[in-house]
Amino acid sequence: MKIVVLGGTGLTARCAVRDLAESPGVSEVVIAGRNLQKAEKLAEKIKSKKVSIAQFDATKYDTIVKALKGADVAINGVQYYYNINIMKAALEAGTHYLDVGGLFHTALKQMELSDKFKKAGLTAILGIGECPGITNVMARYAVDRLDSVETILIRDSWMDFTEGGPPFVVTWSISTLFDEMVIPAMVYENGQYKEVPPLSGKETMQFPEPFGTQDQYRTIHSEPATFPRSFKDKGIKNVNWKEGGPGLLDVKTLVDVGLAREKPLKVKDTEISPRQFFLKLLNEQNMMGWPEDITPDDWEVTRIIAIGKKNGKKISYMVDSIFRSNKKWKGAAGQVAVGVPASIAAQMLAKGEIETKGAVPPEICIKPEPFLAELTKRDIKVQETIKTST
Repeated sequence: MKIVVLGGTGLTARCAVRDLAESPGVSEVVIAGRNLQKAEKLAEKIKSKKVSIAQFDATKYDTIVKALKGADVAINGVQYYYNINIMKAALEAGTHYLDVGGLFHTALKQMELSDKFKKAGLTAILGIGECPGITNVMARYAVDRLDSVETILIRDSWMDFTEGGPPFVVTWSISTLFDEMVIPAMVYENGQYKEVPPLSGKETMQFPEPFGTQDQYRTIHSEPATFPRSFKDKGIKNVNWKEGGPGLLDVKTLVDVGLAREKPLKVKDTEISPRQFFLKLLNEQNMMGWPEDITPDDWEVTRIIAIGKKNGKKISYMVDSIFRSNKKWKGAAGQVAVGVPASIAAQMLAKGEIETKGAVPPEICIKPEPFLAELTKRDIKVQETIKTST
């Protein structure tokens, strides 16, 4: 099977590339990126004959189609702003497609392309990283064990024990994180959607060790966009997402001082976007990912709590997935947590194990048991807790 990873040198997509390269059933992995030197450097590190490189530009449609021609599956690891354009290119190339999320509003627009993917006999999986992604599959796993579901809570947190690195490091898209902190969060409450302020609804939750007690906050996310549709037949009324962890509020400080702003700021005779300036500065300061001489030592946990009924009894079904940084890849936990699930789903698609056609979220098309088993094979812990009350 041939799988193209668009944005394959990115912070999370590079972990998808590595997992694919280590998977026996994959015959070719294409690292597709705008910067060929970065792609070549990653390929040299991996040292696999099955890894090749290709150049493309997410802003130039023809280059996307060209990169995808002849591939079985396209993994879109590019910033979510380009999801719809890349989906259309996958349609033209006749390639199955998946991405790692669209932050609610983009995900809804992506689902509008479902009929076109069905007609082409193709599958587009919308959001199959960690969250969205693993969260969606865990939700399906829990919901399938209940007769009815009233509420689904999605939670995520992290801990970092890395020593010797710079005081500030970005291990996944800072643009996405900025968006989560400036765009109103969407919650599904009593069968209706409503907007709430980002980082509102502070909640303290106990997680397994080494996470301990963590504060959680509302941000915009994709799961509330799809769960009410996917689990409508189970009577779903409430869905909300929250995240937290060390450093989250530090990033909020950067937002508050204006570094998330795209609107240009005039400095002497030059206009510059504060966000684009900050992104460039992070690159120049070698803060996009851990420096090469540092081995990350961090953890991430993502949780689903499905509350409903089984045989007339109220049940709370909680499923956790726990990730640790990959020292061999020098990949942080969050990078592994996004890249590895994308690799697993791409391989399932290429092997015909995912039969649903159209543009759909993971909870609609991925069978939980084999997917979660693949996570376990990669030393990713999945554990469930069931609480029953009369």
